[in-house]
Order: sequence, then structure tokens, then C-alpha cells
Amino acid sequence: MNASTYLAKIEPYDFYQIKSSLSGIVTFVNKKNEFSFIKQEMLLIRLDTKYEDIFLENLEDSLKVQMEIQNIHHQNFKKKSKVKHISEYEKSQEKLLLLNSKQTLLNIKKDIKKLTYQRDKKSFFVKNLYVNEVFVNKDGFVDVGDSLYELYDISKIKLTLFIKAEDMPLLKNTTLYVNNIKNDFIIEKVAKVRDLKRVSTYKVILIKSDFDKKNIEFGQIVTVEFK
Repeated sequence: MNASTYLAKIEPYDFYQIKSSLSGIVTFVNKKNEFSFIKQEMLLIRLDTKYEDIFLENLEDSLKVQMEIQNIHHQNFKKKSKVKHISEYEKSQEKLLLLNSKQTLLNIKKDIKKLTYQRDKKSFFVKNLYVNEVFVNKDGFVDVGDSLYELYDISKIKLTLFIKAEDMPLLKNTTLYVNNIKNDFIIEKVAKVRDLKRVSTYKVILIKSDFDKKNIEFGQIVTVEFK
């Protein structure tokens, strides 16, 4: 290979390793879609939400009761505010009851929002991504930080090059060839600082979105030339 020829590996555009932020029992896992591309949104994994469901039901009931309590305090305050012979102290006490009931209502709504968010975090959906390995099984226990599954973004393919300093000008004024074929990869990123591991080189990311997804071979080593 000459100075302007490099080897690179065809890779998916991005990779994600999904970990759990909560603990729980796996109540559902879609293992049949492991190692496949998921186009439409699909539920992949769900953890047990019995705790959240019970407490949310209780909070919803508390919310209804507290709304009634607040309404009563509101009506009482309005009535007492119009009565002249009631002392300012008594009126202020009624206002305090109203404010306390409002604060309690806000706290309940906050708890509902927090618990709903926590419950939603126990369901894992996939869309427009390739599901690689799924690490959990139904009825298994998942702890915080455990790996659940891996995803790849294959909407584009990527080549990572480490270009010698003297070849950097070639990025601007030459044509790109991959395996001796003129190609339409585009330069996505060019490092401004030399790579720490590969001394005297700059990291360059090439991407391509228009490719034959059925015949692409990820992991294939190709030659990249600037002519």
C-alpha cells in the first residue's frame, strides 16, 4: 500500500449497550427478535411494575380526596373573607389551611409524576435499530446497572481511519476509493488533535447512508485510497 492507502473496517454507524437504571423481575422479553432489525416500534423487555401500579392507584385515590379537601377549604375561605365580624386571625388560619391543602395536592401530583416515570423506565422499546444480543431471560432478576441488550444503528455505515499528518491535505482535493471503486462516502468528522494511541495520526470518520443493506458485510476489512 502507498502512503495514501489505508485499511478500515466496515462498522455500523453507532452502538448502544442498554443498562437498567432500576431493579426488578423480568416479566416479558422478546427473544425471538434477537439479531434482527426492528423497523416499527416494539416492546423488547419489561420489568415487573406491581409496586408502582399499587402505589399509583393509591396516589390517584389520594389525589381525588385531596382535591375535595382543597375545594372545601377554598369555599370556606371565600365565605369567611366576606364576613366582617370574623377576626383577621381566623381568616388567616383558614387561608393557611387552604395553602396547606394546595401544597399537599402539589406533592401528590409530584409523587404521581415521579412514580409514573419510574414505571415507564421499566419498559424498553426499540424502533429503527438492529437488536444484537439480549442478555436477560423471563423471570430473571435485573439489578441496577445490569446490561439488558445491545443495539446497532445501521442507518449508515462507518469507516474509521487514522490518517498520517502528511496525508491530511488529501482529504480536501482528492477522490475517495474503497476497494478500488470510486465511492460516495462523506467525511463526517476530522480530529483536530493527533491520536493518543496512534502517534502522528488524526482520526477521521467516513460515513455512507446510501448502501445495499442486504449485502453489506459488517466487519469486512476494506482498502481506502485517496487519489
